[in-house]
Parts: sequence; structure tokens; C-alpha cells
Amino acid sequence: MPGPAAIMREIHRLRRHARDLQDHLEMAPRQLKAQQARVAREEEALREAQDSIKHLKVTTHEKEVTLKTAQQQIKKYEKQREEAGSKKEYDSLQAEITAAQAKGRKLEDDILGTMLETEEATARLPEREQALQQARAELARLEAEMQVRQADLAEQHRQTLAQIAAVEATLPEGDVRGLYQRQVRARGEDALSAVENRTCMACYTEITAQQSQDLKMEQLMVCKNCGRILYLPE
Repeated sequence: MPGPAAIMREIHRLRRHARDLQDHLEMAPRQLKAQQARVAREEEALREAQDSIKHLKVTTHEKEVTLKTAQQQIKKYEKQREEAGSKKEYDSLQAEITAAQAKGRKLEDDILGTMLETEEATARLPEREQALQQARAELARLEAEMQVRQADLAEQHRQTLAQIAAVEATLPEGDVRGLYQRQVRARGEDALSAVENRTCMACYTEITAQQSQDLKMEQLMVCKNCGRILYLPE
């Protein structure tokens, strides 16, 4: 029957394995949540791009209506100018025509600018749609993989916990088991530590030659610095 140190070594291996499995179990939902957030961001980016194009088109239409009104006003002024009864009235109408024409030219430039901006935004739209499709495809892949992977990890975790319980049951009754149980309640899998080159690998405190020899004889040993139960690696 293996001594306490050998049992502690196996328990520590199993407990670290159980912790790794638990970490993987908890990691998967975080990955899924992050991908869901990515999909939401891509959806919002696409909506904003589509809304921007709609807004540009509305702006272009409004300016075209304003330009048409200005052109109609110019024709009205030109007709009134032809019928002017005095030079003063003629000059006043000419000034109105000149101002309206300047306004029209500015509107034409603005319309051209918004039309070009609309074309550029529309050209970028497929890129946004593709980014959203890729994000959704990745989310679907993660969801499909997670169902199988999480079930497998959960089963491995359950089996490992059962193995830990079985090995713990082999610990000698009395001081050894009592010490182990107190340490595990306080520190979980960190209740134990390997010793390499006569050094506790948890706190890096060196043990004596005699303590190292005692460990080789499979005797129970506790680190004088950190209090963890020590064992030698195989």
C-alpha cells in the first residue's frame, strides 16, 4: 500500500486536473458570450451603415426639392424682370436672380457631394454584411461545438471527482487524514505542493536534507513556510 506522500501526489494530480476541467467548463460560456457580443456589434454596425445611407438619400432628395424650387423662383424673377417698369425694379430683380443662381450652384455642389457619399457608403455595405455573416457563422459553430464539448468536459470532471474521492478514502485515518481535510477546506487544490531540488514549488522555500530524505521514505511532510503538504514527484 502506498504511503501518505504517494497518495498526496496522486490526489494533487487529480485535483489539478479537476481544476483544469472546471476552468475549461467555465471558459466556453465566456467565449460564447464574447462571440454573441461580436455579432451584436456587427449587427449594430450594419444598421448604422444602412441608416446612414437612408439619411443621405433623404438629404439628397430634400436638396433636390429645394433646388427645383430655387430654379422655379429664378424663372419667376426673370419673367418679372422682363416686365419691369423701371431700372430700379429691373436691378432689384436682377440681384434676386443672381442670389438665387448662387444658391442653386451651392445646392448642386451639395447634391453631388451627398450622392458621391451615398455611393461610397453603399459600396462598403457588402463588406459590413459579410462581416456579420462571418460573425454569425462563427457563433453557430461555437454553439454546436459547445454542446458536445461541454457534455464531454462535464463527464470528465465528474469522473475525476469520483477518482479523487476514491483516492482520498485510502488516506490513513487520524492525523494524516485530519491534516489533509483541514488543508483542502482552506486551500482546495493548493493544499499540496511538489518538491523539486529540495524546494517547495508553491513558495520556493528550501527544505533540509533530512526532510528530503523523509519524503523519499514516503513520510508525511508539511512546508514550514507555507504550510502545504509536500510530496516528491514520481
